[in-house]
Amino acid sequence: MLAAFARRPRLAATLAALLTFGGAPLLSPGHAGAALADSTAAVTDPANDVKRSFGSGATEPKADILAASARYQNDFINLTMKLEKGDDLTGSAAGDYLRWSIGARQEASPDFVVQLKRGANSFGEVVVFVPGEGTPVSCPEAIGSFDAVNGMYLASVPTTCVGSPASFHWNAQRSVAPPAGGQFTDPATDIAPDDGLGKAISASAVVGYWAIGADGKVYNFGDAPKLGDASSPGNLIIDIEAAPHGTGYWTLDSKGVVTAFGPVSYGSLSPADLKLGEKAVSMSGTRTGAGYWIFTNKGRMFAFGDANKDLGDVSTLKLNGDVVDSSPTPSGKGYYLTAADGGVFALGDAKFQGSMGAVKLNQPVVAIVPDPDGEGYWLVATDGGVFAFKAVFKGSMGDTRLNKPMRGMVPYGNGYLMVAEDGGVFNFSNKPFSGSTGNNPPAVPMVSITVLQ
Repeated sequence: MLAAFARRPRLAATLAALLTFGGAPLLSPGHAGAALADSTAAVTDPANDVKRSFGSGATEPKADILAASARYQNDFINLTMKLEKGDDLTGSAAGDYLRWSIGARQEASPDFVVQLKRGANSFGEVVVFVPGEGTPVSCPEAIGSFDAVNGMYLASVPTTCVGSPASFHWNAQRSVAPPAGGQFTDPATDIAPDDGLGKAISASAVVGYWAIGADGKVYNFGDAPKLGDASSPGNLIIDIEAAPHGTGYWTLDSKGVVTAFGPVSYGSLSPADLKLGEKAVSMSGTRTGAGYWIFTNKGRMFAFGDANKDLGDVSTLKLNGDVVDSSPTPSGKGYYLTAADGGVFALGDAKFQGSMGAVKLNQPVVAIVPDPDGEGYWLVATDGGVFAFKAVFKGSMGDTRLNKPMRGMVPYGNGYLMVAEDGGVFNFSNKPFSGSTGNNPPAVPMVSITVLQ
């Protein structure tokens, strides 16, 4: 595959946010050249538009949707809901639920219902069923997450679980059962949009990526929507990590503070977590999007959400160089760490295939990327040199004079995507190049890149 080296900037159109969760816009309309407008839809719903009274002194159940959205891209359907007041999804009554309906025709009853429940792991369980049928549809790849404090709910479903329609209409529904002994026995229910199954959206394939500067400014390319910039006064932003299935991204600063733009935030490091001379250097998300790992330069790991806390770290080893990057294995059951001296550490189901730790390098290593089959990996140094270990070498920038040092590398198609401090993006894969800022460098160095999934 011919490697693409491009310094020519491509100006992505401004993407206005339609739906905001916790201050971070979640979904955006499309831009010229991409079919995003027909594959996403968002609605707002009036507050307090469902009011019920259950007698004097009785607790009134409140079902109040403020906003909802649907996204149908890259063979996944993402559904979101924002409630005026969150709940813990513990309701077990028949009339107590949080769900989305999907139908081929606006005037018809739904063909499928996607319901979000509190799962056994407390991170959300998605159940797909056909109205009137007792057995749920088998959908093991469906994922759900929620932030009850901020009233944010999200479900992602493979299109195969709902019949792989070319397009569909949808709505969001929240129903709250009345209190025991109340005046009424029927639940309070809110629907958004109020006219039943709302605007149709169509399937679309999208591609793109985000890069981030040390000041927290996010640069979006291709179909990746601009969802917001990170702010971390006094601390450098050091990483950006995409959540699965286009639900957005997290950012990480050197103190280990995570900011979420779209997905749920599952926590950050506290000042007491870091030892003297220690700083956060990388984060890696889980396959479900319901958690992530944070790693420090001393090789310590912190797990949040559904991230496995038992995979281990390298904090007890004597390191010749600081840990600089992490990357999960394709299965999500392990991860690789790399140090500045080219040392590689494989944990969980990650397979160690060698390192540059015993070789004198021209420049320090900054990133590691596993290959798609999980058998090997690539390392990249600040001079753009790439080192392949049981992975097909796709190319490098090691023999080219770079304007600025390389800072990050991520999996991309059958290869990898790299970014330099001036925002130059280097594509060594079978996926398209979507632009860079190489000819119009940002004032603050670029530090990381992540790919729209």
